[in-house]
Amino acid sequence: MKSDLNVRSTWGLARDNINCLKPCVHGGTVWEVRKNASLTREEIVDFSSNVNPLGSSQKALEAIRNNLEQIPIYPDSTSVSLREAIADSFKEISLNNVLVGNGSTELIYLFAEAFLEKGKVALIPAPTFGEYENAVRKTGGKPRHIKLCQDFYIESNVFTRDMKDAKIAFLCNPNNPTSILTSYDNFQGT
Repeated sequence: MKSDLNVRSTWGLARDNINCLKPCVHGGTVWEVRKNASLTREEIVDFSSNVNPLGSSQKALEAIRNNLEQIPIYPDSTSVSLREAIADSFKEISLNNVLVGNGSTELIYLFAEAFLEKGKVALIPAPTFGEYENAVRKTGGKPRHIKLCQDFYIESNVFTRDMKDAKIAFLCNPNNPTSILTSYDNFQGT
Protein backbone atom coordinates (compact mmCIF):
# COMPACT_ATOMS: atom_id res chain seq x y z
CA MET A 1 0.00 0.00 0.00
CA LYS A 2 1.37 3.42 -1.00
CA SER A 3 1.65 6.05 1.67
CA ASP A 4 -0.29 9.30 1.33
CA LEU A 5 3.00 11.12 0.85
CA ASN A 6 3.70 9.21 -2.38
CA VAL A 7 0.35 9.95 -4.02
CA ARG A 8 -0.31 13.43 -2.67
CA SER A 9 0.53 16.34 -4.94
CA THR A 10 3.50 18.43 -3.90
CA TRP A 11 1.24 21.47 -4.32
CA GLY A 12 -0.50 20.42 -1.13
CA LEU A 13 2.80 20.81 0.69
CA ALA A 14 3.47 24.36 -0.53
CA ARG A 15 2.70 27.48 1.52
CA ASP A 16 -0.85 28.84 1.16
CA ASN A 17 0.35 32.04 -0.52
CA ILE A 18 2.02 29.89 -3.21
CA ASN A 19 -1.03 27.65 -3.72
CA CYS A 20 -3.25 30.67 -4.38
CA LEU A 21 -1.11 31.98 -7.25
CA LYS A 22 -2.84 32.02 -10.61
CA PRO A 23 -0.88 31.51 -13.82
CA CYS A 24 -0.01 34.79 -15.49
CA VAL A 25 -0.68 34.35 -19.20
CA HIS A 26 1.68 36.26 -21.46
CA GLY A 27 0.06 36.87 -24.81
CA GLY A 28 -2.61 34.90 -26.58
CA THR A 29 -2.90 31.31 -27.64
CA VAL A 30 -0.92 31.90 -30.84
CA TRP A 31 0.56 28.40 -31.08
CA GLU A 32 -2.83 26.77 -30.62
CA VAL A 33 -4.38 29.03 -33.28
CA ARG A 34 -1.48 28.32 -35.64
CA LYS A 35 -1.92 24.56 -35.21
CA ASN A 36 -5.72 24.63 -35.55
CA ALA A 37 -5.58 26.85 -38.66
CA SER A 38 -2.70 24.88 -40.21
CA LEU A 39 -0.60 28.03 -40.55
CA THR A 40 3.17 28.29 -40.56
CA ARG A 41 5.03 30.42 -38.03
CA GLU A 42 5.83 32.92 -40.81
CA GLU A 43 2.12 33.39 -41.59
CA ILE A 44 1.33 34.75 -38.12
CA VAL A 45 2.14 38.19 -36.77
CA ASP A 46 1.69 38.02 -33.00
CA PHE A 47 0.65 41.29 -31.33
CA SER A 48 -0.48 39.55 -28.12
CA SER A 49 2.82 39.82 -26.28
CA ASN A 50 5.83 42.09 -26.10
CA VAL A 51 8.06 40.26 -28.54
CA ASN A 52 9.86 41.69 -31.51
CA PRO A 53 7.92 40.72 -34.66
CA LEU A 54 11.11 41.26 -36.68
CA GLY A 55 12.99 38.57 -34.77
CA SER A 56 16.28 38.68 -32.91
CA SER A 57 18.77 41.50 -33.39
CA GLN A 58 21.51 40.57 -35.85
CA LYS A 59 24.07 42.05 -33.42
CA ALA A 60 22.75 39.80 -30.64
CA LEU A 61 22.89 36.72 -32.88
CA GLU A 62 26.44 37.62 -33.94
CA ALA A 63 27.50 38.04 -30.30
CA ILE A 64 26.04 34.61 -29.49
CA ARG A 65 27.83 32.98 -32.45
CA ASN A 66 31.11 34.66 -31.49
CA ASN A 67 30.90 33.34 -27.92
CA LEU A 68 29.68 29.74 -28.34
CA GLU A 69 32.94 28.44 -26.83
CA GLN A 70 31.89 29.96 -23.50
CA ILE A 71 28.80 27.73 -23.15
CA PRO A 72 30.54 25.11 -20.94
CA ILE A 73 31.93 27.82 -18.64
CA TYR A 74 29.98 29.21 -15.68
CA PRO A 75 29.15 32.86 -16.32
CA ASP A 76 30.23 35.69 -14.03
CA SER A 77 27.58 35.35 -11.32
CA THR A 78 27.76 39.09 -10.58
CA SER A 79 27.65 40.17 -14.27
CA VAL A 80 30.29 42.82 -13.63
CA SER A 81 31.01 43.63 -17.30
CA LEU A 82 27.33 44.06 -18.15
CA ARG A 83 26.60 46.07 -15.00
CA GLU A 84 29.60 48.32 -15.70
CA ALA A 85 28.39 48.95 -19.24
CA ILE A 86 24.90 49.82 -17.99
CA ALA A 87 26.20 52.11 -15.22
CA ASP A 88 28.58 53.83 -17.65
CA SER A 89 25.77 54.48 -20.13
CA PHE A 90 23.63 56.23 -17.49
CA LYS A 91 26.42 58.10 -15.66
CA GLU A 92 24.10 59.01 -12.73
CA ILE A 93 24.01 55.52 -11.22
CA SER A 94 26.76 53.44 -9.68
CA LEU A 95 27.64 49.87 -10.53
CA ASN A 96 26.30 48.79 -7.11
CA ASN A 97 22.81 50.05 -8.04
CA VAL A 98 22.55 47.95 -11.20
CA LEU A 99 20.87 44.57 -10.98
CA VAL A 100 20.58 42.26 -13.98
CA GLY A 101 18.50 39.14 -14.42
CA ASN A 102 16.97 36.74 -16.89
CA GLY A 103 14.32 39.20 -18.02
CA SER A 104 12.06 41.65 -16.25
CA THR A 105 9.82 38.97 -14.73
CA GLU A 106 12.72 37.51 -12.73
CA LEU A 107 13.66 41.00 -11.54
CA ILE A 108 10.07 41.72 -10.47
CA TYR A 109 10.06 38.59 -8.28
CA LEU A 110 13.53 39.32 -6.88
CA PHE A 111 12.49 42.88 -6.03
CA ALA A 112 9.40 41.69 -4.15
CA GLU A 113 11.37 38.98 -2.33
CA ALA A 114 14.06 41.47 -1.29
CA PHE A 115 11.85 44.31 -0.09
CA LEU A 116 8.40 43.00 0.83
CA GLU A 117 7.64 41.21 4.08
CA LYS A 118 4.62 39.05 4.78
CA GLY A 119 1.50 41.15 5.34
CA LYS A 120 3.01 44.38 3.94
CA VAL A 121 1.21 46.32 1.21
CA ALA A 122 2.39 46.70 -2.37
CA LEU A 123 0.73 49.33 -4.54
CA ILE A 124 -0.10 48.15 -8.06
CA PRO A 125 -1.91 50.15 -10.76
CA ALA A 126 -4.74 48.28 -12.52
CA PRO A 127 -4.80 47.12 -15.19
CA THR A 128 -1.11 46.32 -15.49
CA PHE A 129 1.31 43.43 -15.96
CA GLY A 130 -0.02 40.46 -13.97
CA GLU A 131 3.34 39.29 -12.62
CA TYR A 132 3.45 42.17 -10.10
CA GLU A 133 0.49 40.75 -8.18
CA ASN A 134 1.85 37.20 -8.31
CA ALA A 135 5.25 38.36 -7.04
CA VAL A 136 3.58 40.17 -4.13
CA ARG A 137 1.37 37.20 -3.26
CA LYS A 138 4.33 34.82 -3.46
CA THR A 139 6.07 36.77 -0.68
CA GLY A 140 2.92 36.80 1.45
CA GLY A 141 2.45 40.50 0.78
CA LYS A 142 -0.89 42.20 0.18
CA PRO A 143 -1.48 43.73 -3.25
CA ARG A 144 -3.49 46.94 -3.28
CA HIS A 145 -4.64 48.05 -6.70
CA ILE A 146 -5.23 51.64 -7.70
CA LYS A 147 -7.51 52.03 -10.66
CA LEU A 148 -6.17 53.94 -13.63
CA CYS A 149 -8.25 56.91 -14.74
CA GLN A 150 -10.64 56.71 -17.70
CA ASP A 151 -7.85 57.34 -20.24
CA PHE A 152 -5.67 54.65 -18.59
CA TYR A 153 -3.28 57.21 -17.12
CA ILE A 154 -1.96 57.14 -13.59
CA GLU A 155 -3.19 60.07 -11.58
CA SER A 156 0.01 61.08 -9.82
CA ASN A 157 -1.75 62.63 -6.81
CA VAL A 158 -3.73 59.40 -6.21
CA PHE A 159 -0.65 57.23 -6.73
CA THR A 160 1.54 59.22 -4.33
CA ARG A 161 -1.29 59.46 -1.76
CA ASP A 162 -1.82 55.70 -1.80
CA MET A 163 1.94 55.04 -1.58
CA LYS A 164 2.13 56.51 1.92
CA ASP A 165 1.42 53.25 3.79
CA ALA A 166 2.70 50.89 1.10
CA LYS A 167 6.06 49.19 1.53
CA ILE A 168 6.68 49.09 -2.23
CA ALA A 169 4.98 50.37 -5.37
CA PHE A 170 5.11 49.06 -8.91
CA LEU A 171 4.91 51.39 -11.89
CA CYS A 172 5.09 49.78 -15.32
CA ASN A 173 6.14 52.46 -17.79
CA PRO A 174 5.02 52.27 -20.53
CA ASN A 175 2.19 50.32 -18.97
CA ASN A 176 1.38 46.81 -20.10
CA PRO A 177 -1.25 46.18 -21.49
CA THR A 178 -2.39 49.78 -22.11
CA SER A 179 0.91 51.01 -23.66
CA ILE A 180 0.43 54.39 -21.94
CA LEU A 181 3.69 56.19 -21.12
CA THR A 182 3.62 58.21 -17.90
CA SER A 183 5.91 61.23 -18.11
CA TYR A 184 8.39 61.86 -15.33
CA ASP A 185 6.96 65.38 -15.18
CA ASN A 186 3.59 63.94 -14.00
CA PHE A 187 5.21 63.12 -10.66
CA GLN A 188 7.14 66.35 -10.17
CA GLY A 189 5.94 68.27 -7.15
CA THR A 190 3.56 65.56 -5.87
